[in-house]
Amino acid sequence: MSVFSVPAADVRDADDWQFLLVKSKAMLNNLIGLRFYAALWVFLYHFFPVYTDLPKVDLLEVGYLGVDVFFVLSGFILTYVYYGKFFVNKISIKDYYNFIIKRFAKIYPLHFILTLIFIPLLFVGKYVFHQDALKVYPNTLINNFLLIHAWGTTSHYSWNFPSWSISAEWFAYLFLFAPAAFIYRKSRLVFFIVCVVILGAFMWKWIKIPEFTMDRYTMNGLPRIIPEFLLGVLAGLLKLKVILNKKMASFIFMLALLFLSLFFYQRFYFQQLCIFGFAAIIFALSYDTYFNKLFGSRQLIYLGNISYAFYLTQFLSLIIYEQVYRLLFSKLTTEYIVILQFLIAFSINFIMASSAYRYIEEPVRLYLVKKLSRNKINR
Repeated sequence: MSVFSVPAADVRDADDWQFLLVKSKAMLNNLIGLRFYAALWVFLYHFFPVYTDLPKVDLLEVGYLGVDVFFVLSGFILTYVYYGKFFVNKISIKDYYNFIIKRFAKIYPLHFILTLIFIPLLFVGKYVFHQDALKVYPNTLINNFLLIHAWGTTSHYSWNFPSWSISAEWFAYLFLFAPAAFIYRKSRLVFFIVCVVILGAFMWKWIKIPEFTMDRYTMNGLPRIIPEFLLGVLAGLLKLKVILNKKMASFIFMLALLFLSLFFYQRFYFQQLCIFGFAAIIFALSYDTYFNKLFGSRQLIYLGNISYAFYLTQFLSLIIYEQVYRLLFSKLTTEYIVILQFLIAFSINFIMASSAYRYIEEPVRLYLVKKLSRNKINR
């Protein structure tokens, strides 16, 4: 099997991304490719400013916005996939239960295993090797295992730090998606008013903060996931109602990039408005565009498939990178040292993500979905 082989979709056990293969191959490929770019953006943000002497690059320093792409994309995809079951028909206990099981099976197993790995890793690093820079908060461990550590239950993020966004996603699955669909089914007008009020309230609050940045003022995950997930839901509903040709979808994509470029200049003033640019990019790429090759190649599809593992294993990979680089390459002098550093770090993260996806994430997900899903549950 090729390294970049893409397994065939099995709709009976598949997650929501594979479901889209049946609906629209171009849509699936483009958005999976986008998912990798978002994960890579976050990785670059964590890597370059900390581990290299590269001069500051605005695009890299705001790589934390890759998480915001994930949040909007999540609302978009779930709306498109579950529109019939949740937004049109009455939500049954069976459908809601199976939805939660599928989302749990997707995000929790790898999070659980990585948290177990970080427990001895951080304790040994801090108390055996006396690495004082390490932050260990034992009282947050239960919160992490319960995936509620980004719900305002603790003021400290520790253990596998990137998992805060997974905790925020879990909140959206449990408490945002089904209620949003319920309100939409009862009254579309009320639904749109609620969404506009929520988005407007967050925008107004954020705009009033001088030099606002998403990472500094929304580190509690809920203020970040709520408006962005709902924006993704709105974009998903628009996708279901609008048909765009290739030229128009490509034009919207370019317009969204131009809109975002205005905020890339001079370190992202009014950074909070970027989420609308992300929503427009997601919306445009859900159609066939002239940019399909940039997102839908066989290699990018594979990278998109492992992007969740790539994102979640990045801190462990960087810990390993530090040791590998110190032992083997620290005395090497070359004008291309930054490139070498990146290639080493990226390769370690790629190998770990590929292994985690193949041997943990996918097998465990399929097993849990098969064992825990229910075909018949009374309403």
